[in-house]
Amino acid sequence: MEVSELVDDRGLVGVLRFASDALRLAVQRCPTWALTEGEVGEAVGLAQAVREAAQAVTAVAAREADARGLGCGLGLSRADWLRSMAPGLDPREAPGIAKVAAAMNEPRWAALADKVASGATSIAQAATIVRFRADLARIADPEHLDAIVEAMVEVSDVLSAAELARVAAHGRASLKPPADLDDEDRRLRAGRALKKIGETAGFIDYLLRLDPEAAAILEAAIDPLARPRPDLDWSADTTSDTTTDTTTGTGTGTGTGTGKDPRRPETRRADALLEIIGRGVAAPEGVTRTPRTQLVVTMSFEALLGQLRGAGVCDNDAVLSPATVRRLACEASIIPMVLGGRSEVLDLGRGERFFTRAQRRAIARRDGCCTFPGCTIPPQWCDVHHVTHWIDGGCTDLTNGALLCGRHHTVVHERGMTATVTATGVTWHR
Repeated sequence: MEVSELVDDRGLVGVLRFASDALRLAVQRCPTWALTEGEVGEAVGLAQAVREAAQAVTAVAAREADARGLGCGLGLSRADWLRSMAPGLDPREAPGIAKVAAAMNEPRWAALADKVASGATSIAQAATIVRFRADLARIADPEHLDAIVEAMVEVSDVLSAAELARVAAHGRASLKPPADLDDEDRRLRAGRALKKIGETAGFIDYLLRLDPEAAAILEAAIDPLARPRPDLDWSADTTSDTTTDTTTGTGTGTGTGTGKDPRRPETRRADALLEIIGRGVAAPEGVTRTPRTQLVVTMSFEALLGQLRGAGVCDNDAVLSPATVRRLACEASIIPMVLGGRSEVLDLGRGERFFTRAQRRAIARRDGCCTFPGCTIPPQWCDVHHVTHWIDGGCTDLTNGALLCGRHHTVVHERGMTATVTATGVTWHR
């Protein structure tokens, strides 16, 4: 039977019932091992096409439900009615589907409705656009807002959901008055939360909720420490998860590595967070041992000065308001190129145990990264190690200091390794 004949014969509900039953039966009866390599890839692509088609059907059916006012007689919101009809629907997705369905019945959204019904634009992308307009309708110039919305609809079938969300964030920053942006920033900061939510299989579970600014700071701090470390010998590491991470690095290694980092990505991030906390707790006399986390924020100089509306974009795509960027910039320090200026003493000898900030800057300038052979951990995530230990009479000066990341600092101590320090670098002796 041809597809068109099947549709004419069974109608929408009949075709959906047939397709649902046929897919479940195919998964049960058709062995995937019999597929060729090309068929495996084709199956993945077709499954995604089915998912996109199903989303289009969901939107069209929800639009019809909105037009008929289904669920109103029961006192249900449109999102609650959708969930009652589809118990497996994600509660977080239902409001977006309801919002898009209602918009599809409005003449102004005719172009977007066509793209959603054809499957070219997903419900999530459409919801981003609809929410964007609703959020700014009362405060933005109508013609300017309509022009941006029209452009977003036009490219909604080209941009990914994340890219479209970024466009919306930029649009909000350019259309909202600065006072409204400041209020929104304060509201988001007030919503930060860290909650202990229970225990699972001996582990303690926490829920962390962050605003874009805080998330950007956290990710900038964690990412360098959470990268896979295939150059290290994990064979004796009993604390690592046994699941193999297939992501491997491209460094030269030290000759002792296993060739893979067995930790899962979430395990690496947890280890990185604990490393950061450990550094903060261990800071002497309340002075951090490493500089503040550095955010790379891209924005125009005019927007930063407040001469025009705009936004800053972090490396993780978080969009920050100009006021937030200005506040972060105020907390940053500008280091002169000539280190050791303003009469800063770089060689303290035996007078102090810990290296000063001036000394750290000088050593970081010289070493560039962790000095252990093959390691590239950046200076901000390294300790300054006493080559001759302080308790053994080593001085706290530049000729006795070397950058080491946390793990290699441990390796050097455990193996009793020594090094030669010169004005241009550090050479470790195995």
